[in-house]
Order: sequence, then structure tokens, then C-alpha cells
Amino acid sequence: MTKQSALAVNALAILPAHIKADFVQNEGINGECFTDGELCLTMSGDEYHFYVAVKTIHRKESLTTLLVDAAPNTLLICNRLTPYLADICMENEVNFIDTAGNVRINNGALHIWIESKKPNPSQNDINLTNKNNKLGEGAAKLLFLLLSKPEVLNLSYREIAEYANISLGMVSKGLGILQAESLISLGDTRRILDTERMLSLWIESYRLSIRAKLGGIRLQLEGEWKDVPMEENDFWGGEVAAEQLTQYLHSQELQLFTRQPLQKKLAQLKCRPNPEGNLWLVPAFWGDKLAWSETSQALLAVAELAASKDSRNIEVARMIHEQYL
Repeated sequence: MTKQSALAVNALAILPAHIKADFVQNEGINGECFTDGELCLTMSGDEYHFYVAVKTIHRKESLTTLLVDAAPNTLLICNRLTPYLADICMENEVNFIDTAGNVRINNGALHIWIESKKPNPSQNDINLTNKNNKLGEGAAKLLFLLLSKPEVLNLSYREIAEYANISLGMVSKGLGILQAESLISLGDTRRILDTERMLSLWIESYRLSIRAKLGGIRLQLEGEWKDVPMEENDFWGGEVAAEQLTQYLHSQELQLFTRQPLQKKLAQLKCRPNPEGNLWLVPAFWGDKLAWSETSQALLAVAELAASKDSRNIEVARMIHEQYL
């Protein structure tokens, strides 16, 4: 059984008993949308026919090719969709059945809306369930680099060390760990094999291995974060980074990374040190050669939000994960 066939079988197998599904997969591959097979759904003696696309969907971009050709008689069978991706399907009138038991179909004559209550282990906490997979600080920094700028993987180990701000020996050790976990390949062509698992590992290792060693200083900011004087080497993390990306969160706990000496930045901020302050000023942990990007910002945002254990923040972290990572 092909991976595509297994996906279809698993999704249709958990439909409610009153819905009979007969799926015929097309053997040929022509690259067009909704040509992977044909599905007949029978309910109360009535039959409804659909042309089917069987796809694995992880990001909005994966849906793009389907949106143009979607019609009342077409249907997507896929892995579990996040609420964000499911809403995109509904907004664009894409009928779908996923492997978690979620069904949204509206072809004018047939209306089905089934929402599974099963938790999604890959999205529930956006982190690893196996705490034994904790990475050390150096390997966690390497992970951040590879997720921020994947093409760095093909540079020399010395250049990778400069980008990640780690030792040459740690590059070799860290890449070995990631290869052993089947996350990357170090063959003739180095490449990333599993971005989703790497992202989960990053979020967990940030909390356990990087965050506790950031140091820095807590300050009390009396004004708005938008009024904070920013230099070229200053970067918002946490809630502010999330607010900038989503325009959804009203930042309360602030985290500012800087490459400047902390005392120099402290003088610019004109804030009083306060162990319980709302602004955490910390030194940037990555190398100078790594250019700041939207991906870097998203990685710092989701990691800090997830570490907060705040339900509001975790929901925003999911939004950023779905839209930017």
C-alpha cells in the first residue's frame, strides 16, 4: 500500500457508521488537482460523488494549488488539519476529510460538519513528549540556526560554528545528534529531513537548555514597548515578537535580545533594574553572521511563548507556527 493509499484508508475508516465511503484510487499520476481518485459517499440511501485529492498538508502553501480548482464535487483527503488550515479550507469552499475524523463537506445537497475532539499530539503543546531527547545548549543553538537558515547546513563546519556561536567541536557533535535522530542527512548532499520534528525539538530545548542560561537583567519599563529605542543589533523575542507577527497579542511580558553590552543598552533604555520587572534584557545567543529574518523572529516568539505555559500565549504560538514555520 502506498503512503497516499494509506492516508485515504485511514481517513475514511473513521467516518461515522451512517456514512458509507467507497473510494477508487486512480493508478496514473498526471499532476493535476483532484485526480487522485473518486469517492462515493452514501447517506440514507443517497449517493454523492467527489473527485479527490489525497495530500499531506502542513502549511497554507500546501493548499494553494487546490484552491483554484476546488468545486462542490471535489474533496481533499489529508492528514489532520490544524484549526487554522481547516478554516482556510472552509473560507475557500474546499471540502475535506482528515485522518483525525474532521469532516467539512458542503456541495449544495450534502452538508456534513464533524469536528473531532481527539487531541493532536503534534500540536497540543508544540514540544516533544519524550524529555529524554533534551539537547544541550550548543546543540540547541545549532538547531535554531538550521531552522532559521537551512542552507547553512552545506557550509563548512567552521562557518556553521560562526553562524551558531558555538565551538567547532559542538558543530560536529550537534550534527551527529541530529543525524542519529533522522532529522538531517549528512551524506553527499546535506539536507534537512524533518522540519516539523526539529521545530518541536527547538521549542523544548530552548526552554530546557537555552532560556535558563540567557542571564541578562530584569527591568521595569514604564512606557510602551513601541517607544523603546532600538539599534540595528536589537531584536524583540517573546510576546512583542508575536505581536509584531500576528497583530493579535497585547504584550505584557517583554523580552529584548541585544548584541550590545548590557550596560550600554541599559543606559539607553533608562529603566530601573527590578527582579520582577516586565522587560527582560538578554544578550543575543546566536552568531553575528546570522542575518535576522522573519523566521528567526517566529522561532524566538513560539519558543518563549510556549515556555510561559500561559494558555493565551500558547494559542498565539500555534498561530505563528502555522503561518510562519
